[in-house]
Amino acid sequence: MNHKRKRTYPSVAGIVMCILFIPIIVVNTILIVSTYTRPDEMPGVFGIKPAIVLSGSMEPVIKTGDLIFIHKTDTENLKEGDVICYLTSGKAVTHRISGITAGEDGTPRFITKGDANNTEDRLPVTAGQIEGIWKEGRIAGLGNIILFMQSSKGMIIFIICPLLLFILGDIVRRWKLDRAENSRVAELEAELAELKAAGHDEKAEYSQEANNI
Repeated sequence: MNHKRKRTYPSVAGIVMCILFIPIIVVNTILIVSTYTRPDEMPGVFGIKPAIVLSGSMEPVIKTGDLIFIHKTDTENLKEGDVICYLTSGKAVTHRISGITAGEDGTPRFITKGDANNTEDRLPVTAGQIEGIWKEGRIAGLGNIILFMQSSKGMIIFIICPLLLFILGDIVRRWKLDRAENSRVAELEAELAELKAAGHDEKAEYSQEANNI
C-alpha cells in the first residue's frame, strides 16, 4: 500500500506543474508569434495586451513596475478622461485623454497627459497609434518581477533552476523506487528460499520416518 502511495505523489506533482506551466507556455508562444507577425503592434491574447509601466507619469493611479492590461477598443467611443495606451517612436505610453480635437483631414486627434505631469504631451495622438484602453485593472509590482524574469539572472533562477530541481527530484524518486523494488525482490527470494529449504527438510523427515517403519 505504501509503495503505491509513493508512486502517486510524484504523479500528482507532475500534473499540478503541467496545469501551471502549460497555460504560461501557450500564452508566451502566442505573444512571441504576435511580436513577429505584427511588429507594429503590442503583442496580446484575445484582445488583451499586457504592458509593464516603466515611468511614474500616471501616479498614484498607476505606479512604476505595475503590470496593466490594455483592452482593444473602438477609437470612436473614446472620450475625455479615458486612459489609453499608444505607441510613439516604438514605445508604449499610457496616459489620460485630456481633450479631443480634429486634425486637418477631419480625423480625431487625442490630447493626452500623464496624471503626475504638469503639462500635456507635446504631440497629439492619432487613432492609428492607439493600442487600446486601460480599464482600472493592474497588478502592483508584477511588472518588475517579469522584467527580472526576462533577464539572464532571472531566467536562471525562475526557469533553469526549477527545471534542474524537477529533473533531479525525478531521478532521486526513481532511484528510491528501484531500491525499494530491489529490496522487495530480495525479500521475496529469501522467503522463497526459506520455503524451499523447509520443504526439503520436511521431505527428509518423511523419508527418515518411512525408513524407520
